[in-house]
Amino acid sequence: MTITGNQAVVKMLQAYGVKHVFGLPGDTSMALYEAFREAGHEITHILTRDERSASFMADVYARVSHRPGVCEGPSGGGATYIIPGVAEANYSSTALIVLTTDIPLRDEGRNVLTEMDQESLFAGITKWHTKVKRADKIPEMMRRAFRIATAGRPGAVHIALPQDILNETLAEGDVYADEPCRVYPSYRCRADASSVARAAELLLAAKRPVLIAGGGAVISQAWTEITALAESLAMPVATSINGKGSIAEDHTLSIGVVGGNGGRAYANEMVREADLILFVGCKTDSVTTMNWTLPPLGGSQTIVQIDVDPAEIGNSYKTALGLVGDAKLVLGDLLQAVREKRGGGWPQVFARTSEIGTRSHDWWKEFVAQARSPAVPVKSQRIIQALQAALPPDYLIVADPGTMTPFTAAYFRSAAGRRVIIPRAFGGLGYAIPGVVGAQLARPEATAVGLVGDGSFAMAAGEIETIHRLGLPVILIQFNNGCFGWIKTLQHFQHNRHYYNVDFADTDPVAVARGFGLHALRIERAEDLEAAIQDAIARREATFIDVPTAPEYIDVPPVAKWEELAGK
Repeated sequence: MTITGNQAVVKMLQAYGVKHVFGLPGDTSMALYEAFREAGHEITHILTRDERSASFMADVYARVSHRPGVCEGPSGGGATYIIPGVAEANYSSTALIVLTTDIPLRDEGRNVLTEMDQESLFAGITKWHTKVKRADKIPEMMRRAFRIATAGRPGAVHIALPQDILNETLAEGDVYADEPCRVYPSYRCRADASSVARAAELLLAAKRPVLIAGGGAVISQAWTEITALAESLAMPVATSINGKGSIAEDHTLSIGVVGGNGGRAYANEMVREADLILFVGCKTDSVTTMNWTLPPLGGSQTIVQIDVDPAEIGNSYKTALGLVGDAKLVLGDLLQAVREKRGGGWPQVFARTSEIGTRSHDWWKEFVAQARSPAVPVKSQRIIQALQAALPPDYLIVADPGTMTPFTAAYFRSAAGRRVIIPRAFGGLGYAIPGVVGAQLARPEATAVGLVGDGSFAMAAGEIETIHRLGLPVILIQFNNGCFGWIKTLQHFQHNRHYYNVDFADTDPVAVARGFGLHALRIERAEDLEAAIQDAIARREATFIDVPTAPEYIDVPPVAKWEELAGK
């Protein structure tokens, strides 16, 4: 039996258990859309208003579901517009399958409308890319795409599908999936036993060890192993922003996010004082390490690093030991080795947790004081505290970069697992509104909240129509400071308050949200905020809450450099 290339693409997606595809059509996409139509309810195609939004939705969908996200777009402008979310997913190690249609192969080099070198366009922002040149290669290329996207360090892959190839025929018998690659990480691997044994010895010999978990720990779903290892060694656990959820942040050994953006001051101090640092799935990037001063390069601390990507081992720091493998599996082996080598006795967990409680007391006391403020503009701390108090156990938060990031990273105490999603690879604006769509579709029973900046709102407002059209009960909370607040704060601190081209005209985002069909309101008094959030959760209807907030140079967030410049 034969099928056409477009049918092969969709049947391969079905074979991998794909339930949602995000995108919008163009001239070159007609055959592919016909195959989506034929598939009926077996695959739900989510029509977006922008290809960038499609890639953001698929990115968040993949992070929440632990299944590869799939987005698609047409040739020409569609291929260029889809780039931001592809880059974000790839550099955040999110498994993403990107399909773009293309002009017919027979017309290459003849200046056909929308012709471009798609392979070169995607080369720098994907883990792998290809153009299919024969219909009978489609199943093989799709299997390769899912395998590369999900195995090792996950990432984004791109397949260009020329128009004429989609109309060719092939044998249906080659349409099948590699079962392990329906989820990610696939084909997990362990570190060698001798390295695990040596790591256990180093940890047991340390007096003040600290574990720093990055996004790789959450991708691996290693929170149970991290928590158990921390308890076995009385070891505080810090995270990067992407690593939030590597341990429940109400655990007595959790010290929260560290680094220069959203880091807790006392947590940074405890990292500085550690004699051993265990990095787990952490790229030791500039933000988490405060430009490699936390810990310092060439310092006396012992560095042990676990990562699925061997290229990350020792990339920034001289490591005493590197363990290459899946975080969940390596930590499970390490935990067993620690227990076997310790023999009798038990770590002084109470002493360490008491120290954390003492050192964090004043920091949290200051937060509570800010969160209770009746001031308008509303304190960002009050928004975070209201969410913390109101959200049910099953929640998802997608935050834009900017104001929302440091406040959410530092103050929102996440449960274990992927609960808080912030784009940390490139920090592209316009992420939260489409992202919350992907989050809600990945986990329909959850309460999904988007924390939106007003700069991002203008970039992604069209997807409010998508939210309304799909009937998604998401909550959008806008931090409205009337400017590109992050940039204005840089101008404030670094350029002698020379504000230039960062302020917006006075507009009515509530009217915009209502025009797209959402229940929408503006907070006029700080004391109305908590009730508005509780009502939005209870009504299970798409709701937009506009909250006036102050720019970051007025309400300085937990960004280490700004706190220093502000004298905090």
